[in-house]
Amino acid sequence: MMADDRDPLLKTLFAEARHVLDGKEFAARVMARTRGRKYRVIAGWFSVTLALAALAWLFALPLQEIAQLMAQGLTISLFDLGEGWLAWFLLPVNNIGSLLVLSVKAIRIGRKTIRNAAYT
Repeated sequence: MMADDRDPLLKTLFAEARHVLDGKEFAARVMARTRGRKYRVIAGWFSVTLALAALAWLFALPLQEIAQLMAQGLTISLFDLGEGWLAWFLLPVNNIGSLLVLSVKAIRIGRKTIRNAAYT
């Protein structure tokens, strides 16, 4: 038979620390923490939404004015084509906005062509 060479002080410390967890108590604590976390997340999203609504209300008029100025600036005609059928035909592409869109598209096509080029 083996001699019991465990420290009696450690045995008493472990015996005091050992307690049985009640399943219902454990589940109740987990659910309470989960519920609290859910309420904090909801309150956080509500606060962010409220802050964004306040910012939108504060900056609505200035942003609307900026958007109107940009729309007016981008629809300026590039060339005066008169009142004929050619003016009506070229109207969608005869402004600064369409020039910017076509320029960006050409740059993207050029970059893609350069990236996919095979240098062998």
